[in-house]
Amino acid sequence: MVDDREELEQVPWADLMAETDPEDRRRRTLYLAAGLLGAMVLGVLVARSWWSPASVPAIAPGTTLAGDDEVASSAATVPDLTGLPLYSEADLMADPPDPAARAAVVRAEWFVTDYFTADLEPSGSADVRAALPASVADDLALDVGDAVSYVEWARAYRVDEVGDGTYRVAVAFRTLGAPPDRGFTRQPVRAVEVLVAVGGDSGAAVLDLPAPIALPVGPEAPAWEGEEATLPQEIVDLVSTRASLWGAEPRIVSARHLDGEWRVVVTIADAVGARWPFALRIGVGE
Repeated sequence: MVDDREELEQVPWADLMAETDPEDRRRRTLYLAAGLLGAMVLGVLVARSWWSPASVPAIAPGTTLAGDDEVASSAATVPDLTGLPLYSEADLMADPPDPAARAAVVRAEWFVTDYFTADLEPSGSADVRAALPASVADDLALDVGDAVSYVEWARAYRVDEVGDGTYRVAVAFRTLGAPPDRGFTRQPVRAVEVLVAVGGDSGAAVLDLPAPIALPVGPEAPAWEGEEATLPQEIVDLVSTRASLWGAEPRIVSARHLDGEWRVVVTIADAVGARWPFALRIGVGE
């Protein structure tokens, strides 16, 4: 007689795991971690291959970019830059002059400002004496009395190297002077030359007292000739607009016309009420 009953056998997983050697469990853990890491790397590589943008082809100079009709209507042209010169660092640093010349200019302007300033400062000419060599300072015989002098501005306009590290700097300047019994007056522009020595670290020292020189004479300006004429309204409007950039209440003094250009002399009031004359040149079509 056949027994129809089905017998199911259960595998004792808990007992088997309990009997597994601890070294085998560590080995399985390492294999599982390595497998997961490999799967992650593979997934990243596949994703990058799917989502990376298509490579952009190189565009030759002068090529017109065009796509569909809308893009083609506003196509851009890549300019050809192959013929433009390339400048070296030396070319870019050629102007302004070398650092030694700049140091000489700064020291000369500074010295002229101190030298021609005389006020009620108790130390008097101490800064000037300190700037000069001892043998030269002994020759310094300033005698301004009770007069007062201030340097309004001082600007170097020429610098020449006359020796190893020695420069002759021409400086133009203007002073405001006041005698003991009167107020300040603006003095004529004058010029002096100053000898300056410059060291390797761009330190500069004045070598001697300043020497007076003549100011350079500029070219003779040609006279502007034109016929007097009545200004059209559009030129009047332009004069008014340009005058408003500086002040208020413009008043036209004269107007001349020559070869399509207007020269209009106009006075303009500043914030304190002083009126200053200006010459405005306006071309036809501006």
